[in-house]
Amino acid sequence: MKQTKNNILPLILSIIFSVSVIGAGGVAAAAGQIYVNDGQNVLGSDINSAYAIGGNGDISVVGGAYAITGSGVQQIGQSSNSDTVNIPDGGEDGTTVRVGVNTIRVGLYYYYSSSRNTALSTASLENKVGSGYQFGYYDSSRVFRVLGSTPETRLTMVPNINTAVLGGTVGCYHIRLPQPYGDFEAAKFAASQYADGFPAYINGTYYAMVGNYQSQSAANSARASLGIGGEIFTGSSRCVAVTRTGTTKILFEFECGTNANLAIHPLANNTKAETWFKGETYYGDFEYLRYVSDKLTVVNILNIEDYVKGVLPVEMSPSWPIEAVKAQALCARSYAAMNIGSYSKYGFDLTADTYSQVYKGTSRATANSDLAVDATQGEYVTYNGSICNTFFFSSDGGGTENSENIFTAVLPYCRGVIDPWEADVPEDINSRKSWHYEFTGAQLASKLSSYGYSGGDIVYAQPTYSDTNNVIRLVLSDASGNSITLTKINCANALGLPSVHYTMQQSAGGPGLFVIDGGGWGHNVGMSQFGAYSMAKYHGLNYRQIIRYYFTGANISKSVMA
Repeated sequence: MKQTKNNILPLILSIIFSVSVIGAGGVAAAAGQIYVNDGQNVLGSDINSAYAIGGNGDISVVGGAYAITGSGVQQIGQSSNSDTVNIPDGGEDGTTVRVGVNTIRVGLYYYYSSSRNTALSTASLENKVGSGYQFGYYDSSRVFRVLGSTPETRLTMVPNINTAVLGGTVGCYHIRLPQPYGDFEAAKFAASQYADGFPAYINGTYYAMVGNYQSQSAANSARASLGIGGEIFTGSSRCVAVTRTGTTKILFEFECGTNANLAIHPLANNTKAETWFKGETYYGDFEYLRYVSDKLTVVNILNIEDYVKGVLPVEMSPSWPIEAVKAQALCARSYAAMNIGSYSKYGFDLTADTYSQVYKGTSRATANSDLAVDATQGEYVTYNGSICNTFFFSSDGGGTENSENIFTAVLPYCRGVIDPWEADVPEDINSRKSWHYEFTGAQLASKLSSYGYSGGDIVYAQPTYSDTNNVIRLVLSDASGNSITLTKINCANALGLPSVHYTMQQSAGGPGLFVIDGGGWGHNVGMSQFGAYSMAKYHGLNYRQIIRYYFTGANISKSVMA
């Protein structure tokens, strides 16, 4: 890993030492004794505290198995020239993979826990492309079943509780006319005989309702004054009403308990519908459920290709080289397919935020990002015939990591690889290419307190490095022997570091000062986005080569429906 030269050079100039030198045959000679020119900055037996400077000024940690060559600092067993790296094949591999569904349910606003509760009191839609909507529900096969329709272009969904809207309060008590109806149009006609009547679908049966009142007594008084037969109705904790936006006028009400949820399908003749919702535009349909009784979970239901078009431009800049954007499209599509049903308890497959993949509908898509999705349509990253959990991150600083060293599961296709590609990306593009932190022992102890550490100021640190030079274990202790051992992603998170690719040393300038130099941003498992950028822009590699480099043994398979 390259260090910041201005920070390291004074240390190097004060040290003269002999280290392993790559000979003409590429074999490292045995290391000799380490010498220090001023007789005071004596290096101990641990060579991790030494640095090597190559002929071109490159600087690396000797303890990370680096050595001096004529062209710079080279990692032993790896080439310093990305042009000689083993580049994967860029062609099609002829494999296929069976997929069960092509429809994704995305939780836009939802309840998951008290700390993850974005569910809404009301939720409004407006046609952007198209006119009007169908009411219905999705069955267990993810097929939309139509119940009725409206030419209204602006709808507001509310839970069947007394709900304040722009035009007043939508009451949750209604007069239900006594007879059931065979279809939506019949119920709608019967309801239209009253100024505030509306059709409803209650547990599989159509009814006509009249009014919306804020109490049962108010509804009873209205029934008496209107001379209407029937009973007072208020829905269960799953009931949802559709109103005309800006008014208290109910257009439709839906109640099927836990068997089905209200779904809204935007209508568009001979074109693809787009719908405004909370400042963004979306393809597909919308579903509403009350996981918590007084709020609405809002789910966008759409084809997986349209979903990827909404993920791509927010997870990677759509202006990046097209082959890098294609690689990101494969990651987004594969991750989505692999995680269908992950949030089924809460009514959807994936969230629209960083807990899954960030998804913003159509608003941020560009011609380049849409092209990347269309060009890779139906392609998935697979391993031994199964779709991969294609993790990705911003940058790795020089090496990705085995999945079990960061998370928990051992994923055979998420093996750590040395990453020479990011080095070609300038720091004005990748601002986290390198970084530097300094902490006192007291500052470290404070940071570690939320991870269970209760000792004094940290005076000792012992990192353990993986084969790709990432910190995967870190022992920190105080003068009394109280210690804490960090593993996996906590080796970065506990110290507030951008990634696990770093070196940690105690400064010679004073006791208890810890100097950390590193690079990268993210968890280091899977595909480096800046690595993909470099491979496409500076080396002319295609998306298949990018994917195969970062996902060990992976295929790129075309989907067939199961």
